Amino acid sequence: MKHYFLALTLLCLGYGIHAQVQQPQFIMPLWFEDALGNKDTIWVGGDPSASSQQINPQFGEVAINTPFDSVFEVRGVHGDDNDWEQSKIVIDYNDMTGFCYLPGRTQIMIHALHLPVKISWDTTILATNSPCHINTFLTPDFLTFVFPNWYEVRVTYCMMTRDHIYDDFEYSEFPSMPGFGPEDLFLRHEFEVQGSGVKNLSGLWLSGAWDAPYCYTLLDNSGPQDAPQSLKVVPNPVNEAVQIESGQSMRRLLLRDIQGITLAEVFCDAHQSTLSLRNYPPGLYVLSVEYADGSQQTRKLLKH
Repeated sequence: MKHYFLALTLLCLGYGIHAQVQQPQFIMPLWFEDALGNKDTIWVGGDPSASSQQINPQFGEVAINTPFDSVFEVRGVHGDDNDWEQSKIVIDYNDMTGFCYLPGRTQIMIHALHLPVKISWDTTILATNSPCHINTFLTPDFLTFVFPNWYEVRVTYCMMTRDHIYDDFEYSEFPSMPGFGPEDLFLRHEFEVQGSGVKNLSGLWLSGAWDAPYCYTLLDNSGPQDAPQSLKVVPNPVNEAVQIESGQSMRRLLLRDIQGITLAEVFCDAHQSTLSLRNYPPGLYVLSVEYADGSQQTRKLLKH
């Protein structure tokens, strides 16, 4: 149900996305699954040379101009893009501290007939960049960017203290705020949906804050939900193949390109495995390692 056809067409026409793509300072996947098991993936990140107003082809962003899938689809939108161009990859401008490249204010728009939607991620990617990414969060609440203290808003999900959330995008139980109408309070925007015309879709902002210790305090009290597994992937950068070693038995390996397209799937029941990238062009790839308990870890791979 994912609209990868445009990305594939561009590749076939010789745009050379793999050859031209730059690795942003920070990038991570977000995985989405509706109540019936339909899945989608987008990639989000930040870099000081990216734009938050328009598509960044140098980071693999490709504008999607077709309607949202009729049943389930997720897309990203730049935080300051007045034209609401959608892409499966969104790298927003950010040089907050000169070395902490948090997502700026990426908008994640979701069309789902079957709620709730499970949204998951790999906390080890954030932990690797700690303390910069301790306050990375998801929120539907516009007041996050109005209140003096962002963490005092009604709905916010700290991503370092968990590895997934479930959301039905029903926030009617939260009281209105003086000076704001219902349409101003939570992220929504009109998009065309296959077979349904224009619909007002729900969304979440992905952002980060360096100044407030809110998520850090939660992390100190509770810690992440799951302790990260010991995972070693060498060499990286890679020319032909990578060796993958884990302290826990691995169940499945997935290799994806920066468009989120699955290129290789390897099933295994071992602590060690090898994955060949010999037949793939130079560029940025993402390796996902899935364990027997359903948890997973992600690593970026750079192919020379």
